[in-house]
Amino acid sequence: MTFFRTNRILICFLTSLTFYFSCTSESNFKENKPIEITQSRFIHTSFFSKSLNRDWNYTIYLPPSYHNSKSSKFEILYLLHGHGGNENAWMAENDLRNSIDSLITKDQLKEFIIAMPDGGNSWYVNGIEPIEDAFINDFRSEINSNYRIYNEFTHQTIGGMSAGGYGSLRFILKYPDQFQNAILMSPAAYTPTPDLNSFARFDVPSFKNAKNEFSDSIWKSYNYPNYWTLFDKSKQHHLFYLSTGTSDCYKGIIQAVNKTLPCELSKHKKKVTFSIANYEGGHEMKVWKQALLDALKIIYKK
Repeated sequence: MTFFRTNRILICFLTSLTFYFSCTSESNFKENKPIEITQSRFIHTSFFSKSLNRDWNYTIYLPPSYHNSKSSKFEILYLLHGHGGNENAWMAENDLRNSIDSLITKDQLKEFIIAMPDGGNSWYVNGIEPIEDAFINDFRSEINSNYRIYNEFTHQTIGGMSAGGYGSLRFILKYPDQFQNAILMSPAAYTPTPDLNSFARFDVPSFKNAKNEFSDSIWKSYNYPNYWTLFDKSKQHHLFYLSTGTSDCYKGIIQAVNKTLPCELSKHKKKVTFSIANYEGGHEMKVWKQALLDALKIIYKK
């Protein structure tokens, strides 16, 4: 009796064990299959900048398929915020991420990476801190080293709104062989000097003199007209996307987008293609979001 009882127990045990491994194997098989990631990701991080001698924050947008492949590379958009913003300004105040993901899902956009540094109120010049050097040398090196991007000139875009548009304009003119496209959204491209109500006059230490007063001469020493000669030395073709709100409170910006910059760019028409867009609205995110999406549909058209 003991022998048969033991055998029955053993048979039940073996049957249960077989069923367990059968189910487990099927479950593991399903779980170990590659999981396709269909949503983009944001990474908020920092790195040590030699130029600034401190840690520097940035946010990066990685497209939906970035983590599905370890070899695919992507084009890069360096996106700069405006006065009073930070590295999260573009993504925190609107649904830009969802809009970009939706266009990618609908096959209206190629996938690309967006890198957004914290520019503070530097206006991206070498002033109180050498933000310009840090961006051109340190930040771009950080992105190149840690993310799979194409390094070629034709895959590099710089863009920004307001003060970020000012910085983007300076960068593409001063470093014309490093960026092909510029997306300038309500760029604070005042010339010869900023509007009287511009933050550039009272809240940017880099534009002030020893008396802590706004200095016309310091502003002019940084401003973009200084770099047309450098731009002319480049043999590359560039694309400029200019936009502003029709009721922008800074009249100098409307003037820059619709008259001053087009006039200057027209002098370089052999190597420049540019477009102008005016959106209903003021100096605000809804205008910049629409302007950015329209520019992306052209630059990253699938």
